[in-house]
Amino acid sequence: MYRFFWWAFVLIFVMLIAPTYLEACPACKTLDDPIGKGFNWSILFMIAMPFTVFGFIGGTIFLQWNGYRLSVIGSRLKKRLLRIRNS
Repeated sequence: MYRFFWWAFVLIFVMLIAPTYLEACPACKTLDDPIGKGFNWSILFMIAMPFTVFGFIGGTIFLQWNGYRLSVIGSRLKKRLLRIRNS
């Protein structure tokens, strides 16, 4: 148990000290550079694309799977509302 706390302490210490000495990449030093901004936007785009693609595919499958049931419920509600309005 003592070893676990020792390594946890060392890990926390390194995590607190190391970021002050390390940089992610040379391009991150000058964020006002057009090339640096382009790198940042391209990384964000690459991170967002899998979520967009899988979300679109999952949403399409969900709507196709539940679409008939949703359309039947919607048409019944519409008929009921029209009957209430007309009477």
